[in-house]
Amino acid sequence: MTNEEKIYKPEHDEEAKDFVHRVISEQEDREPLRIVEQLVEIAVGELKGRPYDISAQVTEKRMKVTLRHKGRPIDSRMVWVMGDHTDRVDYHSDGTDDGWVLSIRRDIPPLIVTRR
Repeated sequence: MTNEEKIYKPEHDEEAKDFVHRVISEQEDREPLRIVEQLVEIAVGELKGRPYDISAQVTEKRMKVTLRHKGRPIDSRMVWVMGDHTDRVDYHSDGTDDGWVLSIRRDIPPLIVTRR
């Protein structure tokens, strides 16, 4: 894999968890990314059925999932918990009256080589 960024969008009617699972399955180093699937499930659960848009950007060094929604913001305590379980979580207003953007980033650790 090169350091090029690949952008993923959900297929027609694909649920967020299924989408993230598919994206992770396509990656060479899946294990460090698995937590993102659970974090997205938590975020979507917090939206309580409100519509959202989701996308993912992946390089050989990281995966970032972006979830955009309107309406009431996700509870800040849940965002804090998500941040404790991954490398970076950013949640902010999109600049409109009621739009929000949640980004969850998971770094893929480099392969560690040791000498004997």
